[in-house]
Amino acid sequence: MGSIYNDTNPAFSGPTGGSSLTAFFDSRSAAESAVSRLEDAGVPVARIRLMPGYEADGKNAGAMSDDRSGFFDALADFFFPDEDRAVYAEGLRRGGFLVQVNDIDDALYETVHDILDDEGSIDMDERADLWSLEDRQQGASNTGFAGQPSGGKSSEDLAVSESAFDDARPVAMRDTTHGSAKVRAYTLPNPDTPSSDETNRQSQTQSQGGSHQSQGFRRDH
Repeated sequence: MGSIYNDTNPAFSGPTGGSSLTAFFDSRSAAESAVSRLEDAGVPVARIRLMPGYEADGKNAGAMSDDRSGFFDALADFFFPDEDRAVYAEGLRRGGFLVQVNDIDDALYETVHDILDDEGSIDMDERADLWSLEDRQQGASNTGFAGQPSGGKSSEDLAVSESAFDDARPVAMRDTTHGSAKVRAYTLPNPDTPSSDETNRQSQTQSQGGSHQSQGFRRDH
């Protein structure tokens, strides 16, 4: 039987700098070729991550893993937005390979992008739309990757179990000013700058506190 393979750099704790570039590949050879070229270009090995997906043996060639939540959980320390994490997890379940380069020096940024874009990477938005269509046609129902009947971009349509999320984990934001159709760029927010959600919660808390104080009692959180 095939198996879920471990991250090639499991001790890595996530992006250490402000930016990362990520690409997804259908074959191990293409992913490993990209990694080799990145190393040859001078990218430190510690900044490169290769996450292999499910690989069926010869007897089960073409099969995909039934384990949806396992791959989703395996990407926890990649700090992807939830919808991107779900798409990548589905790709890994189907036998793909994820490559991410973190903390990229400015001098190497374009080189890293060009290598990831050139080595057979795929358009994940396009592929996710296809997967969602397949799931709808098959009447699939699951908590890992489920297309909604409304259609539209799959990255916005994926339904993921909220119980899988850890509210304390940092979340990188998609950087739409960089990257391309086949290479996604991400940035981690400045830890000293509260996110918009956090700012809203603080504002609501302060508003509620003022309202409650006017009524003569305090709400504990």
